[in-house]
Amino acid sequence: MRLKRLRKELIKRGAIPYLITDLKNIKYLTGFSGSNGYLIVSEKNSIFISDSRYEEYAKSVIPEDCEFFLQEGNAFEAISSTIKKRGIKEIYVEASNITLAFHSELKKALSKVKIVPVIDDPVADLRAIKDENEISLIKEACAITDRCFDHLLQFIKPGVTEWDISVEIDYFFKRNGCRSCAFDPIVASGSGSSMPHYKPENKKIEPGGILLIDMGCVFQGYNSDLTRTIFIDKIDPALAEIYEIVFQAQSKALNAVKPGLDTGKLDSVARNFITQKGYGENFGHGLGHGVGIDIHESPAIKKNISSKLKKNMVITIEPGIYIPGRGGVRIEDTVLVSQQGFEVLTKSSKDLIVI
Repeated sequence: MRLKRLRKELIKRGAIPYLITDLKNIKYLTGFSGSNGYLIVSEKNSIFISDSRYEEYAKSVIPEDCEFFLQEGNAFEAISSTIKKRGIKEIYVEASNITLAFHSELKKALSKVKIVPVIDDPVADLRAIKDENEISLIKEACAITDRCFDHLLQFIKPGVTEWDISVEIDYFFKRNGCRSCAFDPIVASGSGSSMPHYKPENKKIEPGGILLIDMGCVFQGYNSDLTRTIFIDKIDPALAEIYEIVFQAQSKALNAVKPGLDTGKLDSVARNFITQKGYGENFGHGLGHGVGIDIHESPAIKKNISSKLKKNMVITIEPGIYIPGRGGVRIEDTVLVSQQGFEVLTKSSKDLIVI
């Protein structure tokens, strides 16, 4: 069904046959989750290329209308052989998912074939709108993440390190049926929380400080994303005031979510509120992003990027304020765009928490 939808879109764009090299796109379209595979989508059928390690597995998962081609030499030889055998004179490729080196080698292998890069990835557009099964898997990933946060509230205490917490997150997810973390957990204490993509260190959690945790899991191939900021032992009044601003900014953005809303305008709902409170320069990143097979996928929710929210997109809403040398606050939820507006899939408390 997904391949048929893609084929219809490619024909509409006049961008067929189409070579897909991105393994996440291949997994989405065929179910194949190995480490080596290439997919050529043509007007009548599709050809999947992989080596002997995956032959039996690939044949068991790829759609019936997708032909398997065994890669016996290197990938470029296999792609070239497949294309020449079918008399293809022009092929479109994923511009955003191939390296310059890959493109150069492909040109050598296909010296008599016109290669046309496609900048606007049509698979990304399909992946942005989830079906009911995908939504169910993301909901379960979010539920596991919520349970992890509840567990951490019992685990965290003064004296444990950021690294201890990061390892505990990974262990909890794997113990609860997840293949891995969605990304390396961000566990940022004290002044480290002012760095949005801080890397945990062997640094002890100190009483009176702040702790920012950004985490997610991969459950049956689908991701979750959650950020909460908590206080250790006692509240820092200045940071508590910032927490309230971030909380209100997120609430306003959440209440604005609905199908048809421009993503740039959604970003501005939170950004304008934070700016009005005097912290506009301390909110540098975008408001959110799509979530699915990848932790970051379409749509991007940030200023100066315009796209429309659609029903069954899954996105994050994650405003933050970061004060260099002092600390930062971010609150993030994974959110489903519904017909009526939105459904927050991560349920962990956003009350100001002191442990």
